[in-house]
Amino acid sequence: MHDIGKNIVGVVLQCNNFEVIDLGVMVPAERILEAVRKENADMVGLSGLITPSLEEMAHFAREMERLGMRIPLLIGGATTSRTHTAVKIEPHYSGPTVWVPDASRAVGVATSLVSDEGRDNYVAQVRHDYLKVRDAHARKTGQKSVPLEAARANRARLDWQHTCRPGPGTTGSFR
Repeated sequence: MHDIGKNIVGVVLQCNNFEVIDLGVMVPAERILEAVRKENADMVGLSGLITPSLEEMAHFAREMERLGMRIPLLIGGATTSRTHTAVKIEPHYSGPTVWVPDASRAVGVATSLVSDEGRDNYVAQVRHDYLKVRDAHARKTGQKSVPLEAARANRARLDWQHTCRPGPGTTGSFR
């Protein structure tokens, strides 16, 4: 299966004896998942051309997990990256999730994922790589994420009773 932004990848895979089911552009997750079940697909490919696609990919991974799927999920497209795949998509799906940087790599990735001999080692290698990427991402300098409850407990406490407010007829000036 292959979703949006996929023409070159589809041609390259088909030229290497993979059957590609092209569902078109901007296809809802439910329709893709229905086609996966109907066609008994061996893997799913999603491609992101615009930034909103990135969040939809994470949603799609969560849906695959919710449905108990374990087939490989391939991620590619102009707005995707290895870091985004490792941090925002792969943690939501326990099946193999692999970022494919460009069409020329699609055949190698797909072949590794359908190989009886090499699949487990390939998937383990990718998971190990993504774990390192997530660790590096978490160690970046700057603002650290905190749990929502901790952020709420640390919120600014404003005393509006003793705060100067603009008077009537003013445009934001304070007295």
